[in-house]
Amino acid sequence: MFATAAGFAALALSFGALPDQVPLLFTTTSQLSPKWFLLIVPFLSLLFVLLNASLAELLLRREDRPAALFPAFVSTFVSVILTLSLLGIIRIFPIPLLLGEEVVYPLLTPLFLSTAAAFIITPLAVQLARRLKLFDQPHGPYPKVKPIPRLGALPLFLSFSATALWLAGQNPQIVALVWGAAVITLIQVIDDLYPLPPLVQGLGHILAAVIVVLGGVGVDFITNPLRGFVGPDFIRFDSWQVNLVLGSWHTKLSVWSAFLTVGWIFALVNVVDWLDGLDGLAAGVGAIAAGAIVVISLLLNTPETAILGTILFGALLGFLPFNFFPAQIYLGGGAFLLGYLLAVLAIFSGAKAGTATLVLAVPIIDAFYVIYSRVIRGLSPFVGDKTHLHHRLLKAGVSHPKIVLLEWAFVLALAVAAVSLKGFAKFAAIALVFAGTLLGNRLLLRKSA
Repeated sequence: MFATAAGFAALALSFGALPDQVPLLFTTTSQLSPKWFLLIVPFLSLLFVLLNASLAELLLRREDRPAALFPAFVSTFVSVILTLSLLGIIRIFPIPLLLGEEVVYPLLTPLFLSTAAAFIITPLAVQLARRLKLFDQPHGPYPKVKPIPRLGALPLFLSFSATALWLAGQNPQIVALVWGAAVITLIQVIDDLYPLPPLVQGLGHILAAVIVVLGGVGVDFITNPLRGFVGPDFIRFDSWQVNLVLGSWHTKLSVWSAFLTVGWIFALVNVVDWLDGLDGLAAGVGAIAAGAIVVISLLLNTPETAILGTILFGALLGFLPFNFFPAQIYLGGGAFLLGYLLAVLAIFSGAKAGTATLVLAVPIIDAFYVIYSRVIRGLSPFVGDKTHLHHRLLKAGVSHPKIVLLEWAFVLALAVAAVSLKGFAKFAAIALVFAGTLLGNRLLLRKSA
């Protein structure tokens, strides 16, 4: 449906500038057709969507869920192909640029590809998990769980990595990003099959971060939030450098930058995982954060990162229909992968810690608060409980979907602030959100006590 809407929008915006005769689906110049024939393409796409939706509904009424997935695949595939064909025809002609077209058009292909890939792969992962009986198991504070499939890391990894390598695989930093993502996905899929201790998972996450660092990714400096008041404009971490040589491979490593980068990635990996406590919550927050990375990348003139952010946004967009309440598949270990991707893309974009910290301020502060509350109670910070913000909102009587939508809205507001604010203003916003979240946590804790 999204592809069909995009086709209608593209045709509506360009129809007046098209010549009276156009090639239909790339016919030769001797076989031109009236331009109104182009209307057939999005209407044909819409017809496929409606017919397949009707067929899928009929099969679902007969409780034949696996068979109902096939019409969804067909309609998605046909809609994407027809829309891409229509866009290809429109681009043949010198149409005057629309506002923002130079910025938006290069992002459409990665958005379509990653969304379609996730939308197709996710239900396949659901079927695979059911066949292998990989359902959520009782753990920690959840003695009773629903038989919901796991393996959420698999569709997220495949849809993101395949699209990224296809569109920008010649960049060694992106190759390193995908290798690190593969390590986390492997660790989490193994954990879905045979539960791994937290130490082993943590070492896998550190290994993924090290791979990225060895691939040339690092936080060499951050903007001083108090510049103009105290200290230099930038705080640098690249003063201590060493040469690493392994056979024919060699690289120059900034030691302090490497430690900071690994620590940043490891922290965000776990923060996003702790956020994944309600259906659709982490995936939706991740999509908003990816959207913020896209905007910031465009503002800072890092278009390749904007494409990667768009790919991640599309992958989550295709995954969310199966993950939103009531979920057909849990993100599970995919939350670790999502945190890793957001952490690395934040570095790529040039936004670094300040922007990502503001966008994800609520889950970050909630994570610190939960760790603090567990430690003062003499509990391990790595043993799960129901003290997270979303758990306390549930206990306070707020419904599951409302909590998710509320947190999405709050994160979206913070994303707008992160894009708009700079320097000290961004630092002050983080401080205000920190104070507000702590106050909200304490009030909820008293109410639920």
